[in-house]
Amino acid sequence: MAQQVELATAEARSPMRDARGTGAPVRAKSTRSAKRQVFTVVVALLYALGVIVGLLYLVNSAAYQSTDDAFIDGHIIPVSAKVAGRVQTVYVVDNQTVKKGDLVAELDSRDFEAATGQKAAALQSSKAQAEAAQAALKEAIAHVKTTEATVESDQATAAADAAQNEKAQSDFKRYEDLFRTKVVSPQDVDQYRATAKSAQATLDAANKKVLSDQALVNEARAQVDAYAGLVDSVNAQIHESDANLATAQLNQSYTAIHAPESGWVTKKSIEPGEYVQAGQNLFALVPKDVWVTANFKEDQIPRMRPGQRVEIAVDALHGQKFKGHVDSIQAGSGARFSLLPPENATGNYVKVVQRVPVKMLFDQPINTEAGLPLGPGESVVPSVEVSSPEYSPVAVAITFLVLAVGIFFILHRGLAPKPKGAEVPIPD
Repeated sequence: MAQQVELATAEARSPMRDARGTGAPVRAKSTRSAKRQVFTVVVALLYALGVIVGLLYLVNSAAYQSTDDAFIDGHIIPVSAKVAGRVQTVYVVDNQTVKKGDLVAELDSRDFEAATGQKAAALQSSKAQAEAAQAALKEAIAHVKTTEATVESDQATAAADAAQNEKAQSDFKRYEDLFRTKVVSPQDVDQYRATAKSAQATLDAANKKVLSDQALVNEARAQVDAYAGLVDSVNAQIHESDANLATAQLNQSYTAIHAPESGWVTKKSIEPGEYVQAGQNLFALVPKDVWVTANFKEDQIPRMRPGQRVEIAVDALHGQKFKGHVDSIQAGSGARFSLLPPENATGNYVKVVQRVPVKMLFDQPINTEAGLPLGPGESVVPSVEVSSPEYSPVAVAITFLVLAVGIFFILHRGLAPKPKGAEVPIPD
């Protein structure tokens, strides 16, 4: 009887029953158990996700090399004046796009036009002198031919006089011999003597005339040589005047300044009315063809080769990614080619990881639909695929083993029933 009363009293005080006899504490316990099971499953899923992400990171970190020390690079073409002059008109503004050959500025060309006219007049004068020298040369050549013909005529006359002299001398000698034998009179001998002397004098005069004409021929030939030298000199003056005219015309054409390449106008420092010197920079042109120069650590490039694929994230385009490839790797660190390269043979040496510039090219032109030109100096983050991601069977097996053990441990700890008495009774 006492035992029954004690059981009734315990049942009346039990927290498992409410005033109406329902099981509210039991339902609360079931809700906590369900939440615990959901929490356990979520932890297991997060653990599995972490293991898989860790595996992917390890594999990709071995297959890809990346750096944030990378920038867009490109040619910067300075545009300068080739001649000195005052700026007359400027046709471009900062950051304007121009095409190759577009007129960008003009200098005052009046001085150059006057110089061109002067050189053209000098050329015409030289040509006129050349024509006169050529005519004089032709006249001298004709005079040489005339004197040569005179020499030939005088030589023929001298030959005839020589024959007459020979006959006269022979007749005089014969009559002189006949005079000794008293065959002819002294008057006949005197006559033939006079004839012989006259023939000799005529022959001497003819020979002297031949010599004189030959001297005239030599003089005429010398005059021809002189006129030929004058013609060569005047022709040289023509070439010089022609070159001077071409130079003047070229300088005049330099007053119109054209864009040497297509690109964006940057750092414009030219204004109308300004006097510029030859070689003075007016502005710079940045072509649209750009590439990436990435400075990788020297321990990142052992497996890097030209032609490998690259994914380039451009900071100026909110991380937009572009496809590219490795073009070349510089033969030496960037510090070695700096203005003041380090001298490691002096002082205390501290080893510093060096950076090696790697040139990368875009597979396609960068899309600048937003109107933002990508130029040298803008930051990018390239990722080079130095090898294909490889998942070895051993690594996959170990990963699944770790995954299974971890999930089993989490589920076992989270879903296993708690021992009796662990629940704290909820007071009335």
